[in-house]
Amino acid sequence: MNAASLSRGSRLALALIFVAAAPQKIMAPADFAASVGSYLILPDVLINFTALTLPWLEMIVAFLLVCRVWTGPALFLANAMLIVFLGAILGAYFRGIDLNCGCFSSTPGASGDMVFYIVRDVIFVAIGLMAAWFHRRGLDAD
Repeated sequence: MNAASLSRGSRLALALIFVAAAPQKIMAPADFAASVGSYLILPDVLINFTALTLPWLEMIVAFLLVCRVWTGPALFLANAMLIVFLGAILGAYFRGIDLNCGCFSSTPGASGDMVFYIVRDVIFVAIGLMAAWFHRRGLDAD
């Protein structure tokens, strides 16, 4: 497998992650707001704003990655979001908050499997960093 294939695959995998994450949250913003609030890290005034804007940002980033428009900034935003998501989940885990991460659904509540979320998000960050590495080195030509 060559570098261009790995680059394309990592970029498209990253886009797929965001495309899979956004629709349910867009369709049920109140439920997603409850999920965001369950992390206990944002002030109440920012919870609804975050729940209404974050899924759309995920969709925009996915679109930019697929279309290869503003790829550098899109990869930066994707990786920034993934790192923040991982940090939020780690923060909840270490504070003893058992929650449904709200990553691919908008349903708040306990999950029972925070370690799964952490491992999954570490893999997502690795994919994002790999895509950025390929892009930075100009190896993402199709």
